[in-house]
Amino acid sequence: MIALYEKGDRRVAVVEEARRWQEAGIITAEQAARVAERYRPELVRVNVFIRILLALFTTVGVAALVALPAVIFDVREAGFTLLCLLFAPLGAWVADKKLIAGRRLYRCGAEEALLLQAVGMLALAVAIPAHDWGHSAERLAWLTAHVIVLAGAVVLTVRYGYALAAFGAMLALAALPFHLADILHWQQPPLSRFVLLLLLGAAAIWAQLRLASRTSLPRGYVWSLETVRLAAWAGIYLDVNLFAHRLLWREWLGWIPGEWQLPWSDPLCALLTAILPVAALAMGIGRRDRALLWFGVVSAILSIITLKYYIHFGYLAEELTAAGLLLAALAFSLLRWLRAGSKRCRGAFTAEPLLEPRLYGLNAEALAAIQPLTPAVRVPEARGFQPGGGTFGGGGASGGY
Repeated sequence: MIALYEKGDRRVAVVEEARRWQEAGIITAEQAARVAERYRPELVRVNVFIRILLALFTTVGVAALVALPAVIFDVREAGFTLLCLLFAPLGAWVADKKLIAGRRLYRCGAEEALLLQAVGMLALAVAIPAHDWGHSAERLAWLTAHVIVLAGAVVLTVRYGYALAAFGAMLALAALPFHLADILHWQQPPLSRFVLLLLLGAAAIWAQLRLASRTSLPRGYVWSLETVRLAAWAGIYLDVNLFAHRLLWREWLGWIPGEWQLPWSDPLCALLTAILPVAALAMGIGRRDRALLWFGVVSAILSIITLKYYIHFGYLAEELTAAGLLLAALAFSLLRWLRAGSKRCRGAFTAEPLLEPRLYGLNAEALAAIQPLTPAVRVPEARGFQPGGGTFGGGGASGGY
């Protein structure tokens, strides 16, 4: 990641963690304000709504700038290719040099839209000229454009830490087996599914291994890795789920249900559809990972709905009602069991909400920022015996001996 974003990520994360500590009552509002003043980011930040508006405005503006000369000069494929080749590096240079380095923008939407459009225009510049080169050359050119989109999204993720670019890279990676199947004339859809599972599985394992050292990574990288991991999990789940297993594959590849189907594929997909949400929930609880917990909850709900196509117990409404009542009873029983334990907890689990223990691994840095602002406790100095400080009285007492 560029040094400007890495430093900005670190400062922003320290300020946000100090705010969380203030909300939890660990530090005072004055301490949090002084930390925010000391670690004020040097970059320009906007809220998410302004970011979306700037991204949309930039996208429409760049599209208009490209379309205007195309309409005026009535350009065709070659002319449009030339315009894309001109605007792609120009947009990337404006975003990197003028907006980020010059204006010091920090994920404001405009520079992100420019960089993403630069990658898209570069891919179009490769694919559009092949329209008149023949069917085989056109298919190869679109495959090359697909690879350019994948490589460009990876470069944007590595250089800037954009989670949106990481999500785009995962979409391009997931679509690659289908594109290869179309180019290489793979006649059996299970081969494409197997390649897809290998790619998504490798991406999920790599992201999980990288997240093990998240304390040393900038926050933008952490977001990107979490995006890659969740996208891979979601892709694997959709691939083994019955809806993706039959309806989507039939629509995309013309595969009739039951055609080229192994006898054990339905039970295996049903088993994986049930195992994946349980595995995500178990990993989320064990690693205290909120993203995996949310994925496990959402995928479990989807599994309850779609398992009906594998295993039939009755009508869908009856199965959903029974499953909802069962889950509600399970949650209520777990809460009662936890609250009945010693100090309202059992082992490391409790029914009470706790402060999240891991906030991007910056606890030590935030403590170092807050510690000089905390008033020191004064301890009275120990004094030894000092003679001459008092007198012995005893006229009447000594006369009695």
